[in-house]
Amino acid sequence: MSGYTANAIAHHEVLDKGVHFIQKPFSMGDLGKKIREVME
Repeated sequence: MSGYTANAIAHHEVLDKGVHFIQKPFSMGDLGKKIREVME
């Protein structure tokens, strides 16, 4: 999770492949969707 934009994170290649990302601020619905995505 980060307060930086997903674009900035991807541009600087901060995340390793296979690492899931959610940008702050996020809603409880967004968090639930991300958890379901990771669990699948």
